Amino acid sequence: MQAIAQKIGTIASAFLALLSLTGALAASDAQIHGLVTDNTGKPIRGAIVKATSGRLSISRYSQNDGRYEITLPTGSYEVSAEAYGFGSKKQTKDVTQSGDTNFSLSPRLDVTRLTGAELEALLPDNQQTRLIRSTCGGCHSFDTIIKRRGNTAEQWQSFLPTMTAGRMFQPQYDPAQLAALGSALEKYFGPDAPYFGPDSDPPKLEQIKHADISDAALKATIREYKVPGNDTWVHSVAVDPVRDIAWFSEYDYQSNKVGRFNISTETFEEYPVPTPKSVPHTPIVAKDGRLWMALDGPVDNAAKLVSVDPTSGKLTEYKWPGKQVNTHTVAVAPDGNLWLSSMSSSNEFLSFNVKSEQFKGYKHALPASYPEVSAGAYEQIPGEPSGISYDVAVDSKGGVWFTETRLGTIARLDPQTGETTEYKPPETPNMNGIMVDGGDNVWFSDFMGHKLGKLDPKTRAFKMYQPPTANARPYGIVEEKKTGSIWFADYNGNNITRFDPKTETFTQYPIPTHGAYPRFVGLDRQGRIWFAEWWSGKIGVVDPRGSEQLASR
Repeated sequence: MQAIAQKIGTIASAFLALLSLTGALAASDAQIHGLVTDNTGKPIRGAIVKATSGRLSISRYSQNDGRYEITLPTGSYEVSAEAYGFGSKKQTKDVTQSGDTNFSLSPRLDVTRLTGAELEALLPDNQQTRLIRSTCGGCHSFDTIIKRRGNTAEQWQSFLPTMTAGRMFQPQYDPAQLAALGSALEKYFGPDAPYFGPDSDPPKLEQIKHADISDAALKATIREYKVPGNDTWVHSVAVDPVRDIAWFSEYDYQSNKVGRFNISTETFEEYPVPTPKSVPHTPIVAKDGRLWMALDGPVDNAAKLVSVDPTSGKLTEYKWPGKQVNTHTVAVAPDGNLWLSSMSSSNEFLSFNVKSEQFKGYKHALPASYPEVSAGAYEQIPGEPSGISYDVAVDSKGGVWFTETRLGTIARLDPQTGETTEYKPPETPNMNGIMVDGGDNVWFSDFMGHKLGKLDPKTRAFKMYQPPTANARPYGIVEEKKTGSIWFADYNGNNITRFDPKTETFTQYPIPTHGAYPRFVGLDRQGRIWFAEWWSGKIGVVDPRGSEQLASR
């Protein structure tokens, strides 16, 4: 396999985006503070107060007494406050001016501002809603669907095959599946739909399953950074804690880049992928600091992978010609070689030898039909099941674990024998993220079942944990080695969530930007969790410690 080395220096002037956002916060001494109340003067707990200047936003939550404070660089900011069940307010504040910046919010329920989890909980569970949840939920949630409420079945059927508007590959539908989906969307989001129709009465607050923020989460600070470009689709983040780098993928056709955010200097760099429309997917960092990323785009009739050297900035592209496989996520094995999941119809797992630069495929058997509880059955996909693997992880013995998203199963591949063992969690239609912890327990996201799952491979026993958000959709999962805590992105509830396996308790951190759709996440050396915001074009970081500054050491 011939590696295609790219010299970034020759194209740096055209493609390298170096963006200084704020400078180190350690030198900052400015603060915005104030009180958030309702229109009767009663304090509002858990309101999100966000200060935005240019491409940087810093957010905190109002405390039990309604007060908040945000430490930030000097300058002028647009400051907003919003809370569940209330309308939002904005004002401009120069932090050199003294005095409180207070907000009085009026009660208001806007269904377009509810999270996907809250909207989903208002619908019944039946064949039609399962079809919508499974078919549409891979790229977005109900808070995107509701933007087109009022459409008829015919309008939905016309829109769906072209909805990506050339930004990524167009979805493909079987005619019967498209007709069924259009009919279901009209029933629940059409002209006469209850709750979600354009002229329907909104639900009452007591009908909505809303999870209040915990006291433990109230002290957190969340920073969000707009990435270079005006309309970049940012998919996922991985962190190099040694070099203080947050790597991210620019997933859309137009961007088609590997992104790098230098945490200490708060600057961006971008590395264009040479093959157009490659769709960089999910990054991972090897022990030597090299960045690896699978390429999900169905182009070139080849399996594809890229690496970036963090020191030289050299990007290298690797291809397996003639292999029509969309590589999806990457895991690094103890021997330094790579394993890749594949979003294709092939029932095959892939490996990549880093030294020889050679790919290899591993076939495995699939069931004759989709299980009754599975995304494939819900989506009414015709024909035999496809071997779509979504995420991959490696245990301490070199065993390779894959989530098979449409089947709702976990597969373990023994690289020595090529044998595959299947595990079917209870009531799990599909799953995305998978992670093996320090004790070789396998953690996975029960995506449509709204739970965090754990498999003990020794006993084959499953344990399922329900987050406080009833219709949460766990996605990417990471382990905080120092504490043993499990962190994951809640794609549907718009949260970054921490789970303590010792106490079996959750702490949810609501993301300030509505509809962020966080996917795969990463932890830095200070215990902060980094995430991407899909259509907001931002990356963000949750600091659970609160007011300690990002640049502090």
